[in-house]
Amino acid sequence: MNRRKFVKAVALGPLVTGVLPAHAVSALKPDTPANAPASPASSGSATPMHGRYALTLQRVLAGDSPAYTEEFILEDVRPTSGRRFTEYSGDVSGRYIGALATAARVYRTPFPNLDALVDKVIDLQKPDGYFGSTFHYDKPTDLDMALLWGNGRLLVGLIEYYLLKPSPQVLAACKRLGDFLVRVGPLMLSKEIRDQFGAQHFASSYICWTQQVEGLANLYQLTVDPRYRDLAEAIVAVTERRPADHVHGYLTSVRGWVDLYNATSDPDLLRKCEAAWQDVAQSQDLLITGGVPEGWSPNNHRTEGCAEVDWARLSLALWKATGKPIYLEMAERTIFNELAFNQYATGDFGHRVYTETGLPAAGAVRAWWCCTLHGLRVFPDIQSSVFRSHKDGLSFDLPIDGQIATASLSAKAESTLAQDGKVRITILSANTPSATSPASMLIRRPVWADKIEVRINDAAADPTAEAGYLRVQRTWAAGDVISVRYTLSSRSQPAGKGRTAFFVGPWLLGAPASENPAYFNELTLDNRLQGMEAGLAGNVPMSASRVEFAVPIARTAAHYIPAEFPDQPGIVTLHPIAEQTGQPSTSWELRFLTESKA
Repeated sequence: MNRRKFVKAVALGPLVTGVLPAHAVSALKPDTPANAPASPASSGSATPMHGRYALTLQRVLAGDSPAYTEEFILEDVRPTSGRRFTEYSGDVSGRYIGALATAARVYRTPFPNLDALVDKVIDLQKPDGYFGSTFHYDKPTDLDMALLWGNGRLLVGLIEYYLLKPSPQVLAACKRLGDFLVRVGPLMLSKEIRDQFGAQHFASSYICWTQQVEGLANLYQLTVDPRYRDLAEAIVAVTERRPADHVHGYLTSVRGWVDLYNATSDPDLLRKCEAAWQDVAQSQDLLITGGVPEGWSPNNHRTEGCAEVDWARLSLALWKATGKPIYLEMAERTIFNELAFNQYATGDFGHRVYTETGLPAAGAVRAWWCCTLHGLRVFPDIQSSVFRSHKDGLSFDLPIDGQIATASLSAKAESTLAQDGKVRITILSANTPSATSPASMLIRRPVWADKIEVRINDAAADPTAEAGYLRVQRTWAAGDVISVRYTLSSRSQPAGKGRTAFFVGPWLLGAPASENPAYFNELTLDNRLQGMEAGLAGNVPMSASRVEFAVPIARTAAHYIPAEFPDQPGIVTLHPIAEQTGQPSTSWELRFLTESKA
């Protein structure tokens, strides 16, 4: 099946059946089944976010090197030797189950083989409640920490499956695993264990235990068993961001704190979540791309798709919990840049080594064992953040593809932001109390837009400005079309050590070696940009073979002085780093020396 046919199949998949119990709806507040996206199009079309989702979904369901066969997925639950990382018992299986279950629920796309896989996973649960090899209660080793990590991911995955298809068997398996965590809690909370598994253990460090908060918080929401809440709160109390430690493990832990706050409404816990986010955002480990590294400083030499996903999801979760724009702005920066750059042409996510000036092609790694599956999991969170409902209508918060259905007003957004700076919002249904009842559509004003023009049914609108939004209020009818046109800002910002980074709209620009072979040579780092080429912004062509996920509106040309022969100035084309997905890995320069024209 080619990509276009595959995406069409995803779009036309029938509605997943299954109704949540009342206590699950009130406690966990899952995405409304009708909250499905607009039909995705191909990755080279005007709906790039759906194209990105479909690309990774295709990779997981039908890709190879390796293929996610049933046997392959079960190997870390048994565990089976041979495949890499099966000691992280439940890691691949938990991520696979959770990502597909959440995608099925949010995008209303069924995955028929998922039910049988979950049954086979549960059949492999040990009598003590955990999955994998024997756990050593007397003296845990790195292998036991790895087992705890994988079991934590599997607990989350099984709960996400339960939200899709509730069943006593799945909930019982989750509770048995939760009871195992309660049993080992006193040992794992001890100072001896905290000190023993420091940052030098990295992926098997203490974060393998602290990340249990996510599963425990969600299990508490389902069962209202105070033991799970109490253990989660005890873990939060001993969690810290350790230098050189594993970023994904820590951020997964903090995401669990937000889940725990949603379950308990404890304001102290929310303050702790916000403080942890601010600590990262104000540190040297926040990258110019809006991402974070694989390891905290001083172990911050490469990126990791899992950590980027966590940072985006954490920012979106805090935005929903607080309504503070800073969190949405950070999530948007991460989504448009680091997450997009991290996604491979295969649909995988993984690692990239980075330097003080850019990201070389060497060292690019597709991390199928974690990042690809965690990457798939981020798309439902993004989709459910495009629109929000409020008391008198809807708000449109992210300028990407999305859809929302509420009792009073339903709408879908189709974005061509990358091509022409526009988003088209169509009202699908309007069920207000009376035929003359007005409702509001709030359109967010991003910090990267110099101006926003709004038209309704091709006629100019006159929205009112308020608190970072434009409000359009009227009596809506099905078929009404709101056209939003963003005038993108072009800006630069200091990037350290006398270098500068450039942005157009939400996109970070860089010089890709694939499009600029003459710019890259031994003294590349000493090349100096002189200024942007007048009239060429948004009109720089790209090789015909590299048009997928293209962002033509933001491409810019710049004069530069070659360090090796300064008497022969050249022109370098700057492209949004998001375009990396549409081509084989290439080297990028992101931070430039600059020089004003004489």
